[in-house]
Amino acid sequence: MESSKFIQISDGILLEYIYTSQANPTELNTATYPIEIMRDGHTQGSYLFNTDSVSAEMGNYRDISAVAINKNKTQYAYLDTDIGVPYNDFDPELTDSTNLLQTFVPEQNIAYDKIRIHFISGFTFTGYDGIIFETLVPRRDGVMLNLSSINFLKTDTPVFNPDPVLINDNLYATYIEWRVPSLYFMVNQFSAATPNGLGYRLTEAQGFLNTPTITFKATGIYETIVDNSYSYYNVEEINAVTLPNRDIYDNLYASVVESDGGDYFELTGKVTGSTFSNFIDQLNSAASGGDYIVFHEINVSEQIGTTFVKTSTQVFSQTTNFDNPILFRPIILNSAVAASFSINYLLRLYNRADNTQILKQAKLTSFDVKKYGRRLMKINLGVVPTVANVYNQVAPNDGANIIVNNGGAGTAPGQTSDQIVEQLVIKTKYVTSFRDRLNVKAAISPAKIQTITETDGSTTE
Repeated sequence: MESSKFIQISDGILLEYIYTSQANPTELNTATYPIEIMRDGHTQGSYLFNTDSVSAEMGNYRDISAVAINKNKTQYAYLDTDIGVPYNDFDPELTDSTNLLQTFVPEQNIAYDKIRIHFISGFTFTGYDGIIFETLVPRRDGVMLNLSSINFLKTDTPVFNPDPVLINDNLYATYIEWRVPSLYFMVNQFSAATPNGLGYRLTEAQGFLNTPTITFKATGIYETIVDNSYSYYNVEEINAVTLPNRDIYDNLYASVVESDGGDYFELTGKVTGSTFSNFIDQLNSAASGGDYIVFHEINVSEQIGTTFVKTSTQVFSQTTNFDNPILFRPIILNSAVAASFSINYLLRLYNRADNTQILKQAKLTSFDVKKYGRRLMKINLGVVPTVANVYNQVAPNDGANIIVNNGGAGTAPGQTSDQIVEQLVIKTKYVTSFRDRLNVKAAISPAKIQTITETDGSTTE
């Protein structure tokens, strides 16, 4: 992954140097992205450009560049290619246009870093006609070579940033950017026996200083003189900063994963061979001094058809417990029609001591849009809240539940009547005769005769 380092150049200018990945660098072939090298007899150095044909992709080309025309670099000249005779064809100390293009046989894959200059919202060139931004690397003899020398005038228009950078309560809303060859890869690939290498061509076979650094310099144009259609600049240095030739924090990376513990995502910094907390502690205890806090910037984009639309942006700060991940659950606004969504995660380590920053990025794409829609997926549980009916069954009073014991003697447990019946032994006895008269008694009692006289005078006995 690419990583960025931010450095404050002035009150309204912020440098973002974006290192290409050491494991998977951005490489561009010289056949498609040609390279020009111009020797400068005034400074004994060299200037590197890409051709105008790839200006949109590379951003580093002669028509927007300026070169020093005296040894102490207090005067510069604009390399405007739109005039009849470009300045490098007029000045004998500079390589003419016909000899600028470098031919590599075979063609070379060149690893490129990226430089982005951010301007604060409402930025103005107070006191300057423009600013020259130089990227300098040291040749073995100490001479500084230009990987870029961008001439940005107050009449030029920067690019509007749809995602403004907020640092130290300052909003940087516009920028310019360009690519430069990676010094780290040029140093590693340099060989005095290989004339076909870019490092060999740029340094004129001398190579670079051991463990070289990159110097980035901003120079203000306080006076412009036009002579014979050529623009000459009197300049003064605004600021110069040094950067390592590679990302020294390449063991740090941003991580965004779907949690195993629930329907949410975990976002945090990861460090190869260590912990994120230990990494922060090392930064804070460095000799240069550090007071780092961590910002977690999360941007969610939803895929509608073939277009990704940003739907939310959130920023979380973290000052302690750096090993605890940020728990984040996105809300996909268009879950009914979206094909997927992406979480773009920016991990920002901000040093409050000197306003420098370390940035790492990660991205996760998910196709489970329904799971993270506006409303959670629910299971139909019927009536909510659930009404429970509780029934107590009373055993019938048929004697089956009566327990019979031995009156407490011994340790034998009591038994129910059903258990006793189950244990009864039934014996059947067969007989061959039976009686059909049993306890038959006979008795004699006297009878009483009475004479009854009817009302009609008749007599009945």
